Amino acid sequence: MGDTELNAQKANASTQFFYGFGSIAVGIKNNLLGTFLLIYYNQVLGLDAITVSLAFLFALVIDAISDPIIGIWSDRTQSKYGRRHPFLYFSIIPFSLAYYYIIAGPEPGDPNLFWRLVFLLFVLRISMTLFEVPRGALAPELSKDYDQRNTLAALSMMFGWAGGAGIDFIARYYWLDSFVDFDGYQILAFWGGIGIFIGTAVTTIGTHKNIPDLHSPPQRSFDLSSFIKETKETLSNRSWIVLFSSGIFYSLLVGLESGVGTYYNEYLWQWEPKTIAVWSLITPVCVICLVALAPKIALGRNKKRITVGIFLTTIIVGPMPIAFRLLDIYYGTNIIPANGTDALWYILAIHGASMASLGALGFVFIGSMVMDITEQVENSTGRREEGLLGTVSSFIHKLVGGGGVLLSGLILSFSGFDNPDFSSELYGGDVINRFAVIHLVIGLSLPFISTLLVLMYDIDRTKHNTHVSDLGYVEEK
Repeated sequence: MGDTELNAQKANASTQFFYGFGSIAVGIKNNLLGTFLLIYYNQVLGLDAITVSLAFLFALVIDAISDPIIGIWSDRTQSKYGRRHPFLYFSIIPFSLAYYYIIAGPEPGDPNLFWRLVFLLFVLRISMTLFEVPRGALAPELSKDYDQRNTLAALSMMFGWAGGAGIDFIARYYWLDSFVDFDGYQILAFWGGIGIFIGTAVTTIGTHKNIPDLHSPPQRSFDLSSFIKETKETLSNRSWIVLFSSGIFYSLLVGLESGVGTYYNEYLWQWEPKTIAVWSLITPVCVICLVALAPKIALGRNKKRITVGIFLTTIIVGPMPIAFRLLDIYYGTNIIPANGTDALWYILAIHGASMASLGALGFVFIGSMVMDITEQVENSTGRREEGLLGTVSSFIHKLVGGGGVLLSGLILSFSGFDNPDFSSELYGGDVINRFAVIHLVIGLSLPFISTLLVLMYDIDRTKHNTHVSDLGYVEEK
């Protein structure tokens, strides 16, 4: 069947909006874990930084098990509210309260602070799983169109950035007098919880009208042997395996970059915080603008080729400022403008916004490619298991928040930042140089591995349209 002849089922404009809106909640949560929580528990509440990182790791390991379980559970659920919405409705209150209490609950000096943090992180992540895995599973149900799935993924990315960057800017500008302002964090706790409540409730209620049109699964066994057998069949799909693996490596890179930027700004580039504060607005604006163009960029094109091109660009361009500065330090060159100059400010602002935008765009197409696996799996197994397949997105979000923090901590410790005398080193000192070299090697390796894995993905437009047509997901013209 020709690509232009297929009239696959699509979502209308309001459905697309309500689906994407839910990512506001995910963005707010990711901002907390990636920006504020480490310094809050360390500098404000007095918990050792390594201990905080261990709490992140414990919660991540325990929580990772929940993703496939909830995915499988929602795939098999039969109710008058469909497969996904019972989980969505149930998640609204615990997700909102978990965010609030992880900030507002603890007091400085609490002897049980570590285990309290582990427990609250676990509740927060489980609540997010209850929301994000079923919500993500809605996307391939709402639209079977190869191109419109790019739109759904783009909207989700845009709302996620708007939520995370929006609360980050408001917190810095209005609520926090400093990054160790206890009272300011209490305000963040309240309004962040409200934001998560609004994000989850709007998506859940807004997509409720779609329940009658969603897939209703046949009665299936819930015994353990069936779980294992069917899960193995579903996840043995080659395209799913390579995208899941690729996403893990790429998300580790994103988490690593977000965790170490402050150290570069302080010890390599030597910026004052107020000098680069506006970057926190420039970057999300650029991300949202580029991601908004994702459907047009990919219209009529192969998603895999675009994604590989994006990854290759990040491999080449991403490490350039650090690599050139190291050459300046070790060989006396002057490739990068001197610290404190306007030229350096503009170069790093443009570079940072560009890399963040390309990274977000890459995630858009990866997310869209994951959706296309649904029909390939259904063709081979007879089952629609968007929830299980969608654990790619949920696990990657968690890996960015947990794995990236842990990896950053290990590199920082190995490089020598635990030495109390390192801060007295001048520009180009051994600690920051060693850190930059290690980070540069990892920054090149992770996206290269991701790209190699994406090349193994085997679903193109023609193959997807064949799957959709064979399964009968075609509307009358």
